[in-house]
Parts: sequence; C-alpha cells; structure tokens
Amino acid sequence: MFGHKSFLRIGALSDSSISGLYKDSYELENCNFSFSQGVDGNGKPQTEVRGGTISLTYGGLPQQDLLRWMLGSTKYEDGAIVVCDDNNEPLEKIFFEQAACVGLEIDYVQQGKGYIQSKITLQARKIKVGETALENRWTINK
Repeated sequence: MFGHKSFLRIGALSDSSISGLYKDSYELENCNFSFSQGVDGNGKPQTEVRGGTISLTYGGLPQQDLLRWMLGSTKYEDGAIVVCDDNNEPLEKIFFEQAACVGLEIDYVQQGKGYIQSKITLQARKIKVGETALENRWTINK
C-alpha cells in the first residue's frame, strides 16, 4: 500500500528534508492542482492552456502568517508543495510563484485527528511541476 505526506511551504524551499518540512511547513490532508483549455462544440482545443489553481486542505485553523496572506487582497507569495513517500523521501515538488489566496473555507468536521479543516484555494501566476512550467499572462498591481 502506498502512503504519502504532502507539505505546503511558503517562501523559499531551502530544506526539503522531512525534518525541515515538519519544522517550517504545513502538513496537508489533501492537495490538487489543475490546468484547463477551452474547447469548441466538437471538443477541439480553442484556447491556450490556463491554470495554476491549487486547492489545499490543512488540518486545523490557519496560523497568523497564512491568515495574513489569505486576507490580504494584494498579497502574493511564492512557495512549494512537497509530496513525500512513506519513507519520508521527497517524490515530487510543485513550485509556485506569485500566488494569491483566492478562497478560504473553514469546516468544522468530526473525522480524522482533528475537528477543523481549512480549505485554501490559490491562484499562481507561475506553476512548475518537474521541469514543466506554466506561466499565466497577468500582471500584479502593487
């Protein structure tokens, strides 16, 4: 059976060892990212690929640094999501640049280890998975 852990790191990923991730990151219960392309009525692609939407679920209430980011309408952050295998070795790193928090939902649930889940939606100007990157063509107003 495959086991894994996912972590959200805000800022530079200077230490992706498991001890560094536990110290300076948020362990995620769930995460996904998506890309899309518009199609016509026949299913033929008609637009350029867009994406960089990252959905995360964090067990617990967001800490103050996350809340400041989430509630700051003009606050953008770089970061990474690191997926580790059951031996705590990094399997995959997803890097994002200039991401804004565009959604925050806090659920009170009765399952798992805790009773609170924070669901966070990020929209990144640039997202890199492995050696492949997608850069959305929008500018940041400061």
